[in-house]
Amino acid sequence: MAKNTDNKRIAVKHVRDKAKSAYEKDDHCCICDGREDLELHHTHSITILLNDWAHKKGYDISTDAGILAVRDEFIEQHHKQIYEDVYTLCNRHHVKLHSIYGKAPATHSAPKQTLWIQKQREKFLAGETGIKTVATAGTFAQFY
Repeated sequence: MAKNTDNKRIAVKHVRDKAKSAYEKDDHCCICDGREDLELHHTHSITILLNDWAHKKGYDISTDAGILAVRDEFIEQHHKQIYEDVYTLCNRHHVKLHSIYGKAPATHSAPKQTLWIQKQREKFLAGETGIKTVATAGTFAQFY
């Protein structure tokens, strides 16, 4: 880690500021339909993606000028992770997700996060309607 950098802000904030205008946040939590305290959750940590990408490319993002010079390239190359692999969550569900997967979830956990979100949605719907989804082994099981 660089000891003396010329960053007035951390590099990922420059990326988020640029990308933010194109975010499409829903007006409700995709788990519970809540409409307050909504936050956008990226299943891929932008910080991890940015740092790994810059390292592989040999880019110096330790200065404001360095990150600003490559920010658009990073956003273009990570469009799916930045704009598509995202979910609108209420603060309660967002905090719960991060309590399970950590503050900066590992990149390989993105499919697991998506599955967790889907399962929480199913639980919410089952509780709301009283219907529980049960996998049946055969035709006999449908009578129970």
